[in-house]
Amino acid sequence: MKKSLLCAAVALACSPAFAADVQLFGFFDQGIAFLNENLAAGMGGPNSATQQHFADGATKVGMQSRKNQVSLGTGNVSTWGIKLTEQLNDDVSVGIHLENGYLPDSGEFYMDNVLFERESSIAINSKTYGQIKFGRMPAMLTGSGTTGIFNSRVNPFGAGWGNMTGGWKFVGTLATARHNNMINYKSPTFNGVTFHAQTSFGDDYTNKTTGKTGEEGSSKVNHYSALGVTVQGDKYFLAAGVDYLKMGSVQGAVTDDSIKAIIGGHYDFGSFKGYATVQYMDNIQYIGGYSTKEFAVVKNKGDTTKGFDAWAVAVGADTKVGGGTAKFSVGYAQAENQNLDDNKDLVRMNVGVGYIYPLSKRTSIYGIGGYFWEDADYNEDKIYASEVIVGLMHRF
Repeated sequence: MKKSLLCAAVALACSPAFAADVQLFGFFDQGIAFLNENLAAGMGGPNSATQQHFADGATKVGMQSRKNQVSLGTGNVSTWGIKLTEQLNDDVSVGIHLENGYLPDSGEFYMDNVLFERESSIAINSKTYGQIKFGRMPAMLTGSGTTGIFNSRVNPFGAGWGNMTGGWKFVGTLATARHNNMINYKSPTFNGVTFHAQTSFGDDYTNKTTGKTGEEGSSKVNHYSALGVTVQGDKYFLAAGVDYLKMGSVQGAVTDDSIKAIIGGHYDFGSFKGYATVQYMDNIQYIGGYSTKEFAVVKNKGDTTKGFDAWAVAVGADTKVGGGTAKFSVGYAQAENQNLDDNKDLVRMNVGVGYIYPLSKRTSIYGIGGYFWEDADYNEDKIYASEVIVGLMHRF
């Protein structure tokens, strides 16, 4: 929503010299969540997952107490942000994107002590040469924000609603969703085809166990890079990408570098829209997200991890029903825990259903439900979880 008098709200001085286009935007989502979890030790939502390990001498990862919970919950992360754009000439403009996530039930930042954690970037846009951005921004293969190429374009639930409903991250992984000190390039679009590239210089990092430190840009810290391509047609969208996390000598959590590849898209059949993704993951520290987030267990606490080798598929559809939109998604994955010699295989499945009904162009009510199941040889028992959220969301 454009605000010609927004200067005061963003601490800018109003004057005739201020020629930039300024927009305030946001998303508010709040509902009631009903959650049932029967998980292995170390798992749990929304962000409490820790690296699982075998207790010395144990043969299986134990189970935690079964949990039933009713609480305020959200299908999506609420955000607010500011966009500024200034046209320098007919070909070139400069843009700033500042976006922050927050918890509407408490007002807390989504990430402690980080303002504009969703994105903080400046871009140079050229109709001739494309766009180059600098700052903190989403990783290309997450699908989120302005620099992701997947998300709701390859699944009716995007990267997922709530702790386990739909999406493709619950059977695959987003790994680190955003990186600091990033450079992102997006080419001009040629006949619907756009090329994308990213790289990150990493962060200053101190290993709390060893006390060793690494500086941004050095070989001691992790470096993220990604390449991708998108194809947009009248009735279809296709995206393919591969990313590479170079493990730093001090920061690297996995012994070998991590690689992930995804291809996905959608096709509009008229009466419904169909979606699909396929993922391949090599040396991934964990798979899943929120309640379903699971680290590759190690034999003993303190051991280094080789992570998972895994593949995953997800399909889904949405269609207009009774003035709203009905959604469905199912995902399946197989993985191998490379830290173990025996009992190392994992199989997981996720199913999500939902319905969104618009009250206006900006405000909607929704109901969603998800079920997650996993059988891993190294866990004492099969794990499962279910969730239902009913809520209201508003975009501005």
